[in-house]
Amino acid sequence: MTLTQINQIQIPTWRWLSMNETSVKIDANLNLAYHGGELTAAEPLIQRHFFASTEIPNLPADLERLRSFVTTHQNWALSLTIGRGVRCDTPIVLDFVLDEESPVLIDHLEIHGEADSQATVVVRYRRRGQTACFHGGFAAVWAEEGAVVRLIKIQELGDSDTHVDGTAITVGERGDGSVLFCELGGAQVVGSANISLAGEESRGGIDGMYLARDGCIQDFDYRLELRGRGGEGRIICRGALAGAASKTMKSTLDFIRGADGAKGREEETVLALSDRAINRSIPLLLCGEDNVEGAHATSTGRLDPLKLHYLMSRGLSRQEAMRVMVEASFTPLVDLLPTIDLRGEVRQRIREAFDDAH
Repeated sequence: MTLTQINQIQIPTWRWLSMNETSVKIDANLNLAYHGGELTAAEPLIQRHFFASTEIPNLPADLERLRSFVTTHQNWALSLTIGRGVRCDTPIVLDFVLDEESPVLIDHLEIHGEADSQATVVVRYRRRGQTACFHGGFAAVWAEEGAVVRLIKIQELGDSDTHVDGTAITVGERGDGSVLFCELGGAQVVGSANISLAGEESRGGIDGMYLARDGCIQDFDYRLELRGRGGEGRIICRGALAGAASKTMKSTLDFIRGADGAKGREEETVLALSDRAINRSIPLLLCGEDNVEGAHATSTGRLDPLKLHYLMSRGLSRQEAMRVMVEASFTPLVDLLPTIDLRGEVRQRIREAFDDAH
């Protein structure tokens, strides 16, 4: 089957640029069961492995199509509720490993942070063995009044795997909801996220890092909707493209009428590590309210030759110097990870992915 009309940009550009939307051809057997999924969680936590999906207000139509695909074919589902006033001091971790026995994972995750609660949820997708794998997923997050919910998704699939992922976050009054994406693997990667800062003085953001190897195709669509008065949000992305990698990024700040005094910014920095790499970026700012502050910027370039020369003059090879500079560009986002061990593992994965790309 083919999953069509996803990652649609809100204001279309020229059709011949092939950036308005994307589609994914799915060759995997969607009837396969998934045997795995390890949850590490602090108590008190309410867990339900079977649930009726909750309606998400103002969800964009293309993200709803992805959600519908996941709910139709899901082979793993979980709902988490962090109770009112509960503060989870350690991250809640969901670890998925795809392999020959379970090459298909379609997971549906719902996270509900009740008023004044606080939690960080880490979801990891990894592949073991040589079998080509498919992952399709959707996560819905609600942060109620005063709640702080951080979602972190780390994707470390193989160079023959397909990864299609959607995330929707709704934030209430004085709440804070954010997501960090670490896209460090996969042959075809399609990622979509929508954060709705619905409540007054709500906060939230999308942070993303991506490293695309030779031949990898990536398509991202990140949206931040500011709906409540005095809301404040961000979209910050860092990426590196190697070989003949191709990446499309659509990042949108949307100030909805009623978002008086809201502030938003979006920023993307891309390192092209090859003359054959293709980068497409569309930063979009939409404004339906007068008294707001919005800023967006995108920069694409190569590694600074002077810095590269300096590192090589200190005894590093060219590849080692390039790797150090790529790692440095990702450091502000890696530092957002909640534990030293996790930061170390992601840094090691970045090194391995960079070395494999060269």
